[in-house]
Amino acid sequence: MKKFTFSLLLLALCACLYAQDIPLRAKDFPKKETLLQDFHERLYRVGMNMDPYEYLPGPQTPAPKGYKPFYISHYGRHGTRSNWAEKDYAEIQAKYQRAAEAGLLTEEGLRTKETIDRLIALHDNMDGRLTPLGVQEHRQIAGRMYSHYARVFKKGSKKVTARSSIVPRVLVSMTAFTGELLSRQGDLEISWDTGEELMKILSTDSPKPVTKEVKALLRQRRKAHTPDTLDFQRRIFLRTDPSVTGSTKDFMQQTFDMALGCAAFELGDHLFRLFTDDDLLAYNQIHVLSFYLRQCNSIEYGDDRMPSVDPLIVDIIERADAAIATGETAADLRFGHDYHLLALGSRLGLKGIAERMTTKECLYWPGWRYTPFAANIQLIFYKNKKGDVLVKPLLNECETPILELEGGPYYSWEAVKAWLYAHWPKPSEMESVNDLSL
Repeated sequence: MKKFTFSLLLLALCACLYAQDIPLRAKDFPKKETLLQDFHERLYRVGMNMDPYEYLPGPQTPAPKGYKPFYISHYGRHGTRSNWAEKDYAEIQAKYQRAAEAGLLTEEGLRTKETIDRLIALHDNMDGRLTPLGVQEHRQIAGRMYSHYARVFKKGSKKVTARSSIVPRVLVSMTAFTGELLSRQGDLEISWDTGEELMKILSTDSPKPVTKEVKALLRQRRKAHTPDTLDFQRRIFLRTDPSVTGSTKDFMQQTFDMALGCAAFELGDHLFRLFTDDDLLAYNQIHVLSFYLRQCNSIEYGDDRMPSVDPLIVDIIERADAAIATGETAADLRFGHDYHLLALGSRLGLKGIAERMTTKECLYWPGWRYTPFAANIQLIFYKNKKGDVLVKPLLNECETPILELEGGPYYSWEAVKAWLYAHWPKPSEMESVNDLSL
């Protein structure tokens, strides 16, 4: 594979050009009341990137007359996984155990302890492990892809490429996805690949200075929040004893962290119900700030974050153009992580992710819609008998506009490329990230 050779100066310049052109649309996002209503409909949404995948189908606009699907370009996050235990799981479990032995817990407190014990047993010291629910999510997404776009796989090439991050949960997600496709059509010629070099295309994070600055901001915000300890204590404790449970504020935070992990093992949402709406919103906003500021095209940090997704943009363009020119590939499937998916959505200008906001304006960003487990971006390519090519972007299987382009949901592929090249180096200024002859 050839090396990606953008200079840092050119990347920074292109990122700045891109950042200046995306309009601010913070007003389009729901405010506190609407976001809380979303949470009440499904409390797992509070966890944002810890929320298992929801299939929420939207309108499916018929393709223009004469256009048929022939190629799919896909990027998917791994499915539902276990959380990171570190020392917190053992510590909060011990606190609940001591409280139970001291006779401090209400019936709700005892039920909470039982759920935490079950969660820790299911976790089984396996941080970040794909759960059976995560496997199911990818099989279902692949099944719907095949059902909606069977013509892509039946009428054209049988070749499908599948590439994954080197992380085990992503590899298992890729296996589940492609396994479902093969169960639908056994003659597909699927190739699988992973490796360190592919991580430059499939998985990047915010630059270290950005991460450091945002983490400091989050620490300040956590410290400033005063949770409703009285309401929580009323639910959990018959009486309190700090010598047994320690700080109630810390105890609440640790209990909330356990609530985040329950979704992966389908243990119910009752731990979230221990908290007031204001506390749920405050905890959610920590996740929102972390993900939007570090991974999306935020006013403060987007210029620094966006360039690292360029290799994936180039990969998408090159492989799509090759599929258009040769007809040798039905689908290019990529599997990675939430960080890179959000950056990709920002780079592609997808509504809901690409809007530029400040730290203050993004507080009510409904990140649960865009980065749940198994979140995905699909570009569905269509062509007519004349060879004209259209592309329809899907975000979590829903038609999603490109903010800076008119029309939609079907866009001229040439127009999309021209728009991308208006913000990134032209083909003559960049070197291929692919050797498609391999």
